Amino acid sequence: MLLADVHAHLDIFGEEERTAVVKRAAAAGVKAIITSGIDPDSNRKSLELQQQFKIVKAALGLYPTEALKLSAAAVEKELDFIRSNNGKIVAIGEIGLDYQEAKSEKERQLQQRLFEQQLKLARAIGKPVIVHSRNAEKAVVDTLIRCGCKKAVLHAFHGSLKLVKEAAAAGFYVTIPTNIQRSSHFQAIAKTLPLSRLLTETDAPFLASEKGGKSEPAHVAATVARIAEIKGMVAEEVANIIYSNYQHLFS
Repeated sequence: MLLADVHAHLDIFGEEERTAVVKRAAAAGVKAIITSGIDPDSNRKSLELQQQFKIVKAALGLYPTEALKLSAAAVEKELDFIRSNNGKIVAIGEIGLDYQEAKSEKERQLQQRLFEQQLKLARAIGKPVIVHSRNAEKAVVDTLIRCGCKKAVLHAFHGSLKLVKEAAAAGFYVTIPTNIQRSSHFQAIAKTLPLSRLLTETDAPFLASEKGGKSEPAHVAATVARIAEIKGMVAEEVANIIYSNYQHLFS
């Protein structure tokens, strides 16, 4: 079975635990783990982990709330760093909008500008984007469409099913995280969308199958099994289609 975790944060794990996590993922059939940066430090760690582990791929980006901590000059410097590493990365992410954390309309507008800056960079270097959208799902989808984004992954997307369908119709992919085991929302997305629009993620160590637990890339296998159950399909067939989606988007 071919598996891919298109969104994780391996930098959060301690060194010894991380090595064990990647080893368990490989043993479970995971062929690719995309570890996403959120700030200058984690971006550099993502590149380092890609060098350390064969199945790890790097995505670099500025998370909305982290981007707000940087000066305009520091943002430009980091975007230049991402541009200079174009040949080493598979995506720009984790980027997006987080209205839950925005303290004012001014902060929302600044998040929007920073998001659009990174979308422009992604278009310029031909990379897909991995997008965060807490309490800003419609704004994110509208922005992606307006900015002409063609290659996007909506990570842990909590928008309505109507908005999910709109995103899929625009050609975007929606991830199914490990917490599908306890989330009726992600079960509904898995039932509603065709497999051609789905990808699997863990957001490791977050979004675990059990509340308060810790997720890891090996858990993608259980996610695929749950999707297969919902779709009335064989797990291996589901895994292969989703892996093909991964290859199509990130190759």
